[in-house]
Amino acid sequence: MTSTPSTHTGRPARSGPPSHRPIARVRAGLRRRPGGPARGAAVLLCVVLLLAVGPTAGWADGVHVIPVDGPVLRGYDPPAKKWRAGHRGVDLGGIVDDVVHAAADGTVTFVGTINGVRMLTVTHEGGLRTTYQPVAATVAQGDHVMAGQQIGTLLAGHCPGQACLHLGLKRGDEYLDPLAWINGGGSGGDVSLLPADAALHDVLPAWWVERLRRAAADAGGKAPGWPADGPVTSPFSNRINPILGTSELHDGLDIGASCGSPVRAAWAGTVSYAAPMSGFGNRVEVDHGEMEGRHRSSSYNHLADESVGLVHVGDHVEAGQVIAYVGTTGLSTGCHLHFSVYLDGSAVDPAPYLP
Repeated sequence: MTSTPSTHTGRPARSGPPSHRPIARVRAGLRRRPGGPARGAAVLLCVVLLLAVGPTAGWADGVHVIPVDGPVLRGYDPPAKKWRAGHRGVDLGGIVDDVVHAAADGTVTFVGTINGVRMLTVTHEGGLRTTYQPVAATVAQGDHVMAGQQIGTLLAGHCPGQACLHLGLKRGDEYLDPLAWINGGGSGGDVSLLPADAALHDVLPAWWVERLRRAAADAGGKAPGWPADGPVTSPFSNRINPILGTSELHDGLDIGASCGSPVRAAWAGTVSYAAPMSGFGNRVEVDHGEMEGRHRSSSYNHLADESVGLVHVGDHVEAGQVIAYVGTTGLSTGCHLHFSVYLDGSAVDPAPYLP
């Protein structure tokens, strides 16, 4: 369950959208959805021009874009009093690992975890701040970003039943409507083109339901993925424990992934354990039920403290869903994931069960 630190050079990075996407502007015509043809203007785009009433006071100039390409699942609904319950942002539909884009030019001023949720903040001209959660950041605090630039990838956990991005907008301690800001652009600034259905829906738009269906079909048709990105630094075998100096069965694979990188469920299942365990540090176990005629479960060990609270016992997780982050807790000589597979309760070599 231990390994020496290793350079993160393992498996090829998964393919995904580029770090920048075209920014739609008022004069730019139709915006194409990533990976698909342009749709009719009445279906795809609506340009909100606030000429009659003028731009919202205090909005910074510049290009503003929607951070993810999905429908509004829950709209901005601020409370009547600051201390009361409300919805101080918008929830935008997405799929796990979707690229998250900066809504406008700015500087990354926070990357971290709050209450178990990974998030980041970008501060824009005029002191406005956008917040993005749950997101695995691909930028660092202090980085300058452009509107439409990739700043992270979407994680599961915020919306029930599907992934979504919670986008917030603040000026000081005041919460503002992110979509009004994106629509309004700014005095003299470019106005982004929003999907015509960028509004709260009682029924999800057909194009989005179809995208969810295709994503689920693609995931179901693929072989299980590796739980972390990195080389195998210690196989399933008998060995001398590098910390204790005792002979033991190393009952899993050590994958030399970098600290803070995502840990994914190897197969769909139900979380059966999520807590520290002696020697293994922070640990998550997932029960996959019967697979290929035997009961299968898996464990993920030495997880970062930021993993605590990301999943809970009883949660259903999908294959490939981020359930934790790589760390070096417990008896560990460096950042890595100790991954184990159990058939009918007994540890087996995980390698034959992974692609």
